[in-house]
Amino acid sequence: VALGIFGASLFLGDSMITPAISVLSAVEGLKVAEPSLAGAVVPITAAIIVVLFLVQSRGTAAVGRLFGPVMLVWFATIAACGVRGIADHPDILKALSPTYALDFFFSHFSIAFFALAAVVLAVTGAEALYADLGHFGRAPITRAWLALVFPACTLSYMGQGALILDDPRNISSPFFLLVPDWGQWPLVILATAATVIASQAVITGAFSVAHQAVQLGYLPRLRIAYTSEETIGQIYVPWINWLLLVSVLTLVFTFESSAALAFAFGMAVTGTITITTLLFLYIARRQWGRPLWLVVAGGGFLLTVDLLFLAANATKIT
Repeated sequence: VALGIFGASLFLGDSMITPAISVLSAVEGLKVAEPSLAGAVVPITAAIIVVLFLVQSRGTAAVGRLFGPVMLVWFATIAACGVRGIADHPDILKALSPTYALDFFFSHFSIAFFALAAVVLAVTGAEALYADLGHFGRAPITRAWLALVFPACTLSYMGQGALILDDPRNISSPFFLLVPDWGQWPLVILATAATVIASQAVITGAFSVAHQAVQLGYLPRLRIAYTSEETIGQIYVPWINWLLLVSVLTLVFTFESSAALAFAFGMAVTGTITITTLLFLYIARRQWGRPLWLVVAGGGFLLTVDLLFLAANATKIT
């Protein structure tokens, strides 16, 4: 029960950080597209977040119809940008071999350990895909990940790496620098739309977690509004919505940049992953009756990876 409550609280913490860092990082593209607007990044981010939370009570059914097409365009765009970078420096494709990462990790552990705090950010954010797992089920999520999201993200990261290898100064904003000058404004707009959608998915997930916690008696009774006559899973929890709004705005105005928020984001995500692994191992042993040796061996490997990431991010607390 304690693990469940702690895990739920970490997920809600993740739900606070995700909209803040996602929208902030997208709007920061203005610094590349139009440097004179750098001072407007935080106010624009705050305005977008306020609008996002204000429309929650209307439900997501109508706007949800736009989610699929926008995300298809988004992933196709970042894949194409990645290919453009790879074409200029194809040697980056060698990084697909895990031997490079393993050699770096074991030969330079003192450096690699701290690098994990940044590496984890390459795989976080994908939770927005399965925050609504209860609505869609495992099969469509798996197909979307394997056929579209994972290849697109891989190409994007390869392209950004190639850009930095070509000129280390590009490390300031490799994602937006992958496109020519004329394409930076459209990319900022598309990135903002995509991050709003990702934030929406996590907010919906927070509503779902709060609803389940109330049903299990882990939270006091909350007013829950059903926003769809056809889909029972589409709900709106006013108290959670306004709590998240205040929390997200506090994060935006306190940290003021996605780079500053990155480590807090990594801490919340790795904490959630570690708690989830512990709960999974408990279920595997107590509910499914899996052999103790299998739970210890498999769980030991999973927890070693999780705890390495968690410990690396913990060094950034100060």
